[in-house]
Amino acid sequence: MSITEIERLVPTLEMPRTIRIYRPTELPADEALPVIYMHDGQNVFSGETASFGKGWEVHHALHTVQLHAMIVAIDSPDDGMDRYDEYAPWTDEALLMRTAYPSHRKTIGGNGKQYMHWIVHELKPYIDAQYATIPTDTTMIGSSMGGVISLYGLFAYPEVFTRVAALSTAGWANFSSLLEFIERSPGLSEDHRCYMDVGTKEVSGPMTENDYLHTNEVLAKAVQKKFNKRLMKSFRVPSIMKPNGQNGCRIFSASYFHPKKTD
Repeated sequence: MSITEIERLVPTLEMPRTIRIYRPTELPADEALPVIYMHDGQNVFSGETASFGKGWEVHHALHTVQLHAMIVAIDSPDDGMDRYDEYAPWTDEALLMRTAYPSHRKTIGGNGKQYMHWIVHELKPYIDAQYATIPTDTTMIGSSMGGVISLYGLFAYPEVFTRVAALSTAGWANFSSLLEFIERSPGLSEDHRCYMDVGTKEVSGPMTENDYLHTNEVLAKAVQKKFNKRLMKSFRVPSIMKPNGQNGCRIFSASYFHPKKTD
């Protein structure tokens, strides 16, 4: 299983960014595959590049469950403040509180829309042109702030992203703006899937467990309302509370992409 690294210019910072691309080597190069776009790309595969020393090894998980898909993992900016900028579609006071508002920064957040536009209109067309893909079968996954931008992507570009997983979402960031955006968005189709989870011990600076649990619960209910009643009875649109769970490395499984049917 090989991982290819390329450099692409991301307009939010006007600097080259590493993109890590995985495609199963046991499959013919011309076999069209669905594509999974993931944020914090340095964490997606190997612990050698991961921010906290342990990678998610998502490619091994896909191999284990025999799910044939490409992964396009976009590294986050080296500077944590730039990451907040890029993964937050809007600026807000919660981000200022979380980051203690460094004196050299006038704002935090607000570049997420430009970042998502770049993924949809520049990166995805490039990937679809360079590799055998199924352009209409596209998933996005993000953790923490990556969950915020992934939920935004689902409702900003529902014609592009059919499946989204928002894991340990930092729901307190952009909460009011994201909630309003979801509530004002058109309903989702029977082709869409959304998975959310959060641990009961999630904390981040001054943000408490209740900040995570409350905002994720409210956001999940808003997402549920965008699925019609027939679909909600057939498929889970879950917000799973994981006892004692904290943000960090996790085991990915096929359930993120193919929710189980329920009675």
